[in-house]
Amino acid sequence: MPRQGDLREQPYRLILLAIATREKSGVLTLKRGVLEKEIVFDSGAAVDCHSNIATETLGRFLVSSGKISETQYHDALSSSAARGMTLEEWLTQRTIIAPAELNRAAQQNLGRKLLEPFHWTHGTWHFSHDAPAVEMPHRVRVPQLIITGIGKVEPSETIESALHDAGALPLYAGSSPLFDAAELRLSDEQRRVLAAIREGTSLDELRLAAASTEDLDRFVFAVLLLGVASPERSAPEPPAPQPAVVIPQQTLAPIASADELNESRPQDSFEALGLDRNAGAMEIVRAFLRTAERFLPTRYEDNLREKAQEIFLASARAYAELADPSRRQALIDRHAQKPDIKPAASPAPAEKPRRTIIDPEELYRQGRAAAAAGKLRNALGSFEMAAECDAQNGTYAAEVAYCRFQLLISPAATTLKALKNAIRIDPRCGVAYLYLGKIQETLGNHVEAEAYLGRASMLMQRPRF
Repeated sequence: MPRQGDLREQPYRLILLAIATREKSGVLTLKRGVLEKEIVFDSGAAVDCHSNIATETLGRFLVSSGKISETQYHDALSSSAARGMTLEEWLTQRTIIAPAELNRAAQQNLGRKLLEPFHWTHGTWHFSHDAPAVEMPHRVRVPQLIITGIGKVEPSETIESALHDAGALPLYAGSSPLFDAAELRLSDEQRRVLAAIREGTSLDELRLAAASTEDLDRFVFAVLLLGVASPERSAPEPPAPQPAVVIPQQTLAPIASADELNESRPQDSFEALGLDRNAGAMEIVRAFLRTAERFLPTRYEDNLREKAQEIFLASARAYAELADPSRRQALIDRHAQKPDIKPAASPAPAEKPRRTIIDPEELYRQGRAAAAAGKLRNALGSFEMAAECDAQNGTYAAEVAYCRFQLLISPAATTLKALKNAIRIDPRCGVAYLYLGKIQETLGNHVEAEAYLGRASMLMQRPRF
């Protein structure tokens, strides 16, 4: 896994896999034009995410999901700022929202923020091992994130390209899955598909029984990526040897030489286990097991056993310190407080530039105003930027598609497909049904137009929350 790259060459889904399979801890920074995201990982799981997209804040998420009103949000925002409190503290202290409900909302908002980059087909990324402490981490497992991200946000072109001419491809259960399929939360339909794959089937056969071929293709693409499914049948297991002829295989790590044992051992617990200070919980466990296995006293001759035991006990003490989160953080803090020897003329570090906050809701309002004034090209620019900020918003996607149709950039067939995709993103997107009806009416398909316009009328009269 390189430390940085281009999203065209290393898509977001593959970066996630690399971080999760190696159980990395650190910060993944993504940039796409003026959009920025910083995702914090702990032992391969995403625990926090920050961006410069205004609607991704927890407060705006609470409003959009109907948990608090717009008035409550603005009152809480100004009141909490005046008292030096966080918005979350203010909301729970004033019993505007229960702590358990706020915690669930924070988890949902984190998941939503992590899905967005699946739509980013270009941009840059950088991974740093300097992971900040997260006060209230919400863990999102990468396998589930990939299933959801590919199912909801990944561009259709990616799926079509990956599965092009793959209809007759035989599918089987993966012999070496990257993750345990039993830990995935799947719908009944997805479980049925996975059961059929385990029996051996083809994509074309699965499509015949699928309620939605696009949803099926997205799921198959995801399980192939995770190694849960494979185009190759796993080889049959060789017959087990008889117990009488089994020869135990030596799996223990090689013991240390006398010179290595006599070397002075480091006092720092991280150094004792050969770890970086940003090591996650699983990395600490594995490092201790490796060290304990190597210096197990019973593996050494009498003249070396005492020294091996000394190292073995030191590694046990190091593990005890690092396994306790509070003691580990105290150790990190002590190191941070040690004065560093720096050149006298060392320049002060430059201040980090402030991010430009992008508000897709404001961009959408600007687009609607421009469209009403007949300035369709200006409207398209605003709609496209809003859709880039929030690829999970069907309304933004529908406005982009219809605006491109009006400007004669996209033909009717392409626009119809894009509008149907907007409905897949948000089945309650009334404006997508409205535009579908208008285009079908233009094409002379009056029956289809009436059905779409009727559905649009029902949806657009209902309150969203």
